[in-house]
Amino acid sequence: MSVHHPEYTGYLMVHFIGEQPDGEQVYFSYSENGLHWKDLNGGLPVLRSELGEKGARDPFLIRSPKEDKFYLIATDLRIASGKGWGAAVEAGSRDIIVWESADLVRWSEPRAVTIGVPGAGCVWAPEAVYDEAADEFLVFWASATQGPDEQERKHKIYSSRTKDFRSFTPADIYIERDSHIIDTTIIAHNGAYYRFSKDETTKNIVVEKGASLDKSSFVPLRVPALESLFGVEGPQIYKLNGREEWCLIVDRFAEGKGYLPLLTSDLDGGEFRVLPDEAFDLGKTKKRHGGVLPITGEECARLLAAFGDGHQVLPGQFADPDIAKFDGRYYIYPTTDGFTGWSGTAFRVFSSDDLRLWKDEGMILDLATDDVPWAVGSAWAPAIATKNGSYYYYFCGKLPSGQSAIGAAVAETPVGPFRAMPEPLLTMDQMKRLGIAMGQAIDPSVYFEEDGTPYLLFGNSHGAIVQLGEDMVSVLEDTMANIDGLHDFREAVTVLKRGGLYHFTWSCDDTGSEDYHVNYGTSDKLYGPVEYRGTILAKNEEKEMLGTGHHSILRDPDSDQYWIAYHRFVTPLSRFTEGKGFHRETCIAPLLFGEDGLMQPVRL
Repeated sequence: MSVHHPEYTGYLMVHFIGEQPDGEQVYFSYSENGLHWKDLNGGLPVLRSELGEKGARDPFLIRSPKEDKFYLIATDLRIASGKGWGAAVEAGSRDIIVWESADLVRWSEPRAVTIGVPGAGCVWAPEAVYDEAADEFLVFWASATQGPDEQERKHKIYSSRTKDFRSFTPADIYIERDSHIIDTTIIAHNGAYYRFSKDETTKNIVVEKGASLDKSSFVPLRVPALESLFGVEGPQIYKLNGREEWCLIVDRFAEGKGYLPLLTSDLDGGEFRVLPDEAFDLGKTKKRHGGVLPITGEECARLLAAFGDGHQVLPGQFADPDIAKFDGRYYIYPTTDGFTGWSGTAFRVFSSDDLRLWKDEGMILDLATDDVPWAVGSAWAPAIATKNGSYYYYFCGKLPSGQSAIGAAVAETPVGPFRAMPEPLLTMDQMKRLGIAMGQAIDPSVYFEEDGTPYLLFGNSHGAIVQLGEDMVSVLEDTMANIDGLHDFREAVTVLKRGGLYHFTWSCDDTGSEDYHVNYGTSDKLYGPVEYRGTILAKNEEKEMLGTGHHSILRDPDSDQYWIAYHRFVTPLSRFTEGKGFHRETCIAPLLFGEDGLMQPVRL
């Protein structure tokens, strides 16, 4: 039976962090590119073992190809208990610790399974690989054993087979060398298997290739970069998503530095290049011997919802979020980010029933196709509204002339399909004709007056407002005007009414600046003038939350709670050293009003 491989968009690393208290438990870290990592769960353990030695080192995670299930296995060892390495080698546990999960978030209780041979001094760094031909998992680990002709214990790699990580075949020797060998990992590619192990005598990594998983199938491969790299262990190798490139990480235990990545585009060629320090970021916790699993977008979203920093809600690069609630479900309509010069063309929509776990509902418009006849690209800053059972989507796009314009589309559901109007709704030529001060015709937001009259707010360099027609896809030009009093205005103006006041918010500075922020003011008139009240959303350097802006505000009709959706620079900040304004991620925070009836600054 062939194995189906879903589309992967991120990575989960499971690891331990050292011999300090709580260091020898299972930690999670998340990455979108496989090189820059975020600590999950606030840098605290996600899984703990109180079984056996009361520790879990060298965790490894594997996806079951025929079940909706994941298995996590780990070494039953805790050096911090004080027994020392001698006891760990010669009188350690013969068990592995096993967890199971269907979603990477909810995990079974751990169980200890004895797999080491009688007399084995330890069972270290268990890993597994799926054997498609046999329809079972090959599990392998290092044990220190002493044969009848050996003068002392020697580390060898043992293996066993299982279908369920409960019942295992008797262990036998899988790899034996003249010297000690530990920490084996295996990756499959193009019908072959590549095996990386630590030579415990030379303290470097050796590589082999096999046509099958049979122990006699493997032959050595020369990898000069690894032959000269000493003081490393715990190799892990994984394919980078969407690329014909692999990342090998090795734990620099001798220097106490944690993992070092090496890249190759040819597993057979043996040409690995060591990445410089500025090309990767392992997060705030030290990453010690663990495993890396490519994961889907849905799995990324679940991990962020369960173990994220409490701010970012959408995995990947999305900006300018417009948040809404229809029929009891929340929706976010963002800009698809990650393109130089904000040159993306596609719009997507996400939905959630709890504001934490978001589902990608797919693409709703693509400006690179005939979806929008008048536009040629630069899909920015959408907004959504509903009236009389239809849904109206407002968005920015570039005309063939290079000028930005605002268009409209309509659908019968919040997720489409949307049908775009053949001509733009607002253009710069229109602004000039009507005498409206404007830098670019961009960044729409929708406001309904208490009597149901709809308005569109928009603008760059100068904010403006106009009444929408009854059809929601036309404007009443004689109602268009600039809004006075938007202090330090750059773009993205919104308004809501509360307590008899109109509460205006808008973004300031440049979206590529770490100081991008949201200002606030009030007026007793929809058309202003606006009284400036201060900044309500600004960067928090300590938490690496920079470039916070281009927001939308939702009043939840079911709870009277207000929420602000906004973007920040992609984290970790080291991932992009230039062009951070093209690389942003979507966040949500509560928005509160004080006893004086005014918005309070958002706490990040």
